[in-house]
Amino acid sequence: MDGVTGASGRKQADEQGRPAVRRTGDGVKVLVTGAAGFLGGYIAEELIDRGYTVVGLDNLSKYRQPARGLPEHERFTSVVGDAADKDLLYELSEGCAHFIAGAALIGGVRYMKDLAYDILSTNNRLAGAAAEVGVSRHREGLRKVTYVSSSMVYERHPGVGFREGDERETAPPATAYGFQKLAVEYYARAAWSQYGLPYTIVRPFNCVGAGERHAPHTSTSSEEQQRLVRGHVIPDFVERALRRENPFRVLGDGRQFRTFTHARDLARGVVLAMESEAAWNEDFNLSGNQGCTISELARLVWDRVNPGVPFSIRHEPAFPDDVRVRRPDTRKAAEVLGFVADTPIEAMVDEVVAWVRETGLAAAA
Repeated sequence: MDGVTGASGRKQADEQGRPAVRRTGDGVKVLVTGAAGFLGGYIAEELIDRGYTVVGLDNLSKYRQPARGLPEHERFTSVVGDAADKDLLYELSEGCAHFIAGAALIGGVRYMKDLAYDILSTNNRLAGAAAEVGVSRHREGLRKVTYVSSSMVYERHPGVGFREGDERETAPPATAYGFQKLAVEYYARAAWSQYGLPYTIVRPFNCVGAGERHAPHTSTSSEEQQRLVRGHVIPDFVERALRRENPFRVLGDGRQFRTFTHARDLARGVVLAMESEAAWNEDFNLSGNQGCTISELARLVWDRVNPGVPFSIRHEPAFPDDVRVRRPDTRKAAEVLGFVADTPIEAMVDEVVAWVRETGLAAAA
């Protein structure tokens, strides 16, 4: 379906209300790892809509199934396998012009705390395999690797308005996940420095959308702790609002500030970064500009689910590494890529509410 992307990067909508995209792929082949994950599925859809041919690799280790329905399209091939398997990556990347390295162990705050070693070890192997295969395939026609990093590289930034480059001027992240994502960026730059493999680094901020399921894992946490934070904050809040949990539990004092970004916007930003010649050997913060405190988010979610029902908050102890403010500077992505993420937070919440209701996750929690 052809469409137009304006200079601002915002997409017009077709008659059915679906965002239109400018077809730029012309069948060019792209390998995406982590393609069955939450954000990965949106990236695969965006690529297909733009005319690319996509090979999606995922081992289904987190959800045991695709987070969302995978695209059913003649230009999409789904492969179940380990993205740390260099022989498999090399095979699947044959003829690829681009490689989006998105495979990683990722989850909510409890997931990241409980699986700290596995996250560090597994994600390191994934990053190393992506860089090594990228180097080999670059000699054979692969143009670039686009690495999916994280906002967590700014975990210990002392201020607001994080700008690209600040992650190397502040203390390294305290969490295993944040530290390893910073290492991903070092892999990217080292592969360029030593072997001339071009890269682009993208840092998504607080991805929101339909499709995030509970991730079963072995945990040392109590059942109550796991129930308190089972996923990312918006689906977690939606589940508990649907159960009418009142008083509503919030970690910490509730004044932690976050921006939120729809997964479709993030997928568009990732693909724009992949495509852009100006993005070679650059890094980008990909984030919406809307934000709120965690207490304000709790109130918003409650009111969307239970309008007119009295509401109160009970504060629970925060995790030691909880970031107080996560608010990036997004001017570089706007100026270089024409990327602006403008989905309203209310629309994001409503979509997650519909998803949770449809899948029955709240009742099962």
